[in-house]
Amino acid sequence: MTKRLNVEFVRKAGPALGALAGVVLALFAWLLVAPAAHAQGGLTQVPGVSSFEQRFPMASGRSRRVLYLRPVAEATGLAPVMVVLHYGGGSPEAMANLTRIGELVRDTGVWAILPESGGRAWNHDPRRDRDRKDDDVELITRVIDNAVGSLPVDVRRVYMTGFSSGGFMAQRYACERPERIAALAYVSATLLDSLAARCRLNAALPTLGMHGTADSRVSYDDRVGLASAPDTARFYARRNGCLGAPRRTRLPDIANDGTTVELDSWDSCSSAQPVRFYTINRGGHTWPGNDLQVGLRGRVSQDIDATRVIWNFARDQMR
Repeated sequence: MTKRLNVEFVRKAGPALGALAGVVLALFAWLLVAPAAHAQGGLTQVPGVSSFEQRFPMASGRSRRVLYLRPVAEATGLAPVMVVLHYGGGSPEAMANLTRIGELVRDTGVWAILPESGGRAWNHDPRRDRDRKDDDVELITRVIDNAVGSLPVDVRRVYMTGFSSGGFMAQRYACERPERIAALAYVSATLLDSLAARCRLNAALPTLGMHGTADSRVSYDDRVGLASAPDTARFYARRNGCLGAPRRTRLPDIANDGTTVELDSWDSCSSAQPVRFYTINRGGHTWPGNDLQVGLRGRVSQDIDATRVIWNFARDQMR
């Protein structure tokens, strides 16, 4: 009797258990790219920088918010743009604070544009397109078109970066719309097999990646459906026609934070588009150079400032 009741319970509960399994898998997928909560308060104000917002309507009937940071000082020409994509569960303001992008705007004259994702994370996986009404690639394209069409920014110098879910989304955009940006940088994100299969390989793009070897959210090593962090960099090196092994440089260990940094550089590329990959030894799921996140998701390297490294790499690139 007990066996018959158990079988009957499983038969009746099967659909519910299947639905529950789907919820669990979806939650796991979100946790993969959603860091522990970073300060989600308002935007940290930076003297010499002003901000404003715009909203973009979406197919779902909702609208997405986009945050803009610009230098108060008037530029003599068109300014470069850094599109910055936030992590899962984050916001434009939280990402601006995490990266201290306002200080970069103040010091260099670059504009920062920070779109908002739909829900808790970006739609960075092409396999999930049928489950989403809103097209994140199309949104980012509209944001860029609006900026270069109505603001004093340079269409030839639009750069993109992202962290975690935002880093995955930045890679998707660079694969599907490489002609719209002049350089790609991603932090704590690797390459999805589903994206690699559809990435445009005939469109080389200067590319920079960073990843901690102790990242507990997005593994440095390969996982099912995900390339390892080094293999992700090698994928972009092949895309850019880079020959041979990279040149490895051990960077100075200037901070007593338990991390060291190694840089792999590909410069002998038929496309003349370089690739850089920073391994943060013992680094966690963090943005290097910002000590506000210490202890939240592993070690934060202070040997490099990710925001400044990305800007120094991208600033001379043009379409």
